[in-house]
Amino acid sequence: APEVRERVQALIDAANGELASYETIKKFAILDHDLSIETGELTPKLSVKRKVINAKYGHIFDSFY
Repeated sequence: APEVRERVQALIDAANGELASYETIKKFAILDHDLSIETGELTPKLSVKRKVINAKYGHIFDSFY
């Protein structure tokens, strides 16, 4: 929802105000679901499976650049 994105952007802007330009968050995406073990995106120890995430969401990451 647009209001969620606006709220997240406001929080990021506040955090970015205290950082050097090279440290700031410039682009972000909000997924419509949480990462989970059931979807294969997390291990049982709740570590992110980077290969799975890159395969599923690589197109989002690519849009950042």
